[in-house]
Amino acid sequence: MFLIRPGISNAEVKVARIFSSHMVLQRDVNAPVWGTANPGEKVIVEIDGLISSTTASGKGKWKVYLPAFEAGGPYELLVKGSNEVKFTDVMFGDVWLASGQSNMQWSLDRSNNADEEVKHANHTNIRLFYVPRRAAKNPKDDLEGGQWDVCTPEVAKGFSAVAYFFGKELNKDLNVPIGLINCNWGGTVAEAWTSSEMLQTLPDFKERVIDLNEGPDWEEDIPANDRRGSAKNQIIDKSFKGLEAGIHRISYNSNDWPVVIAPDWEEKLEGIVWMRKVVEIPKEFKGKELRFDLGRLDNNGTVYFNEQELGTTDMPHFAEYTVPAKLVKAGKNVIAVRLLHRWGIPNFLGPEERMKLYAPNGAVLESLAGPWKYKTGLEPVFPEVVSYQNYPMSLFNGMLNPIIPFGIKGVIWYQGESNTSRGFQYRRLFKSMIEDWRVRWGMGYFPFLFVQLANYMDTPEQPTEDHWAELREAQTMALQLPNTGMAVTIDIGERFDIHPRNKQDVGYRLALAAKKVAYGQRIVHSGPLYRSYEINGSDVEIAFDHIGKGLVTRGDQLIGFQIAGKDRKFYWADAQIVGGKVFVSSDQVKEPVAVRYGWARNPACNLYNKDGLPASPFRTDDWPGKTSGNK
Repeated sequence: MFLIRPGISNAEVKVARIFSSHMVLQRDVNAPVWGTANPGEKVIVEIDGLISSTTASGKGKWKVYLPAFEAGGPYELLVKGSNEVKFTDVMFGDVWLASGQSNMQWSLDRSNNADEEVKHANHTNIRLFYVPRRAAKNPKDDLEGGQWDVCTPEVAKGFSAVAYFFGKELNKDLNVPIGLINCNWGGTVAEAWTSSEMLQTLPDFKERVIDLNEGPDWEEDIPANDRRGSAKNQIIDKSFKGLEAGIHRISYNSNDWPVVIAPDWEEKLEGIVWMRKVVEIPKEFKGKELRFDLGRLDNNGTVYFNEQELGTTDMPHFAEYTVPAKLVKAGKNVIAVRLLHRWGIPNFLGPEERMKLYAPNGAVLESLAGPWKYKTGLEPVFPEVVSYQNYPMSLFNGMLNPIIPFGIKGVIWYQGESNTSRGFQYRRLFKSMIEDWRVRWGMGYFPFLFVQLANYMDTPEQPTEDHWAELREAQTMALQLPNTGMAVTIDIGERFDIHPRNKQDVGYRLALAAKKVAYGQRIVHSGPLYRSYEINGSDVEIAFDHIGKGLVTRGDQLIGFQIAGKDRKFYWADAQIVGGKVFVSSDQVKEPVAVRYGWARNPACNLYNKDGLPASPFRTDDWPGKTSGNK
């Protein structure tokens, strides 16, 4: 990063790093261009024979606004002062900022049908910019690097899959250049992307932000923290003292090891944990190929059978293995697992019904759920690594402030998983963040489109409170703001993977929202959204917006509805589509007062419109839930 101070001369004219050759500038607006120079120096910016000029301030900063251009190009952009900076292959089109956490970060080469998608990712009119990750205590004036690239397979494969599929659909439909700015960080919370000034208007964050602003400069610790992170990775990648001790051998004595009950034990086993289980193999299966399934490991596990490594899971995958015939002995055999979680508590997540050892004919030989021996402390203790990227305002300061006010058409956002324990708080936080960005960009109510959390983990047998449902509700409430749109993904998640590989539909549904909200197309862009309810005796009549060509169910019977009376106890309900409404009832609730739909982390629900878009989860009540009062 460069820094210009008053009184320093002979500094070159420089342009902020969000500008480079191959960039897309926002069409039909007076796009800003800014940078630094000598204080008082005249700066001239020229494009297509049109000149804008200004004088650098006493602090050496300058900014000009270009004439509005229609979509097209390429152009050369010249910036002149005591020196000259030239950018080539500059296009005018629509620029979209893609931000959030890991599901927005998730790369194209890890999405469904990745090889084919990457192979065909040649789009000369789509340009990509990756914002370098940086957490900062104070707002930064510029990025630490970055450049615009034409979309090619080599560039696109590591780029946000959601942003890519979104931009690809818009480019195809609009036939204008599309610029995508990839500004995200996995596992981050919404308050990290919100400015200090806005957070201080929110009671839940005011005190914390003041403490951070007035406290020590924690940025000084980031280099040392990075070294601690590297040391932690060295332990993860290279320390296998459990193997040296022979815990994966049949002869190893683990009688004094403590026991946990798998899956999903409550004990907080930190760092690298060695797990061990002895299984009995009948003599008729000696020398026969077997198969076993440990369910889902949270999140990294290297699995051994009788001293032989079978493989390693990466977050988050099922641990399913075939045991070579030569390893299988009669009597005692040992399954050992080197289990770790890079930033939390390691665990077996099951489900229990998957955790089995199978004979060659598919018969179950033994359940692998239940007691497992475990041992901690065999490997070095992880050094403490601080998640500075989750400090309030840290990513706004380090990643967003340096690119404001680069001209944009709008924002796409995929985040919320890291705030699910605070759904009620998110109602205000999320809307405040959107308003914060809009004020600071100074481009009015630009479109802000977001993804509602996908289905994930277990489907409940009975109605229950759920913090993921409350977070989805908070996201839906952001639609109260003007020029917002929501892509519902309650039908395309994966039960045991918080990162669904189907990013194609996510990008497409965001693009539908953009076509409606940003471009005014007369299309059905959303699935059914709850509008109102009316109680008629023992029936509750639910009305929806965005029913398109009509309501339909996918399956023989409409499911996912719950109903409750004054006792606030919910029961699964019968539901029928009648015209453009849904009628809900239950023999167990004679005097209903509330209805919920899709109210679970991973609900079984199947209401759609005939345009193929799923209904959003909702509830008619406003009763306190799992996250009310939580900060």
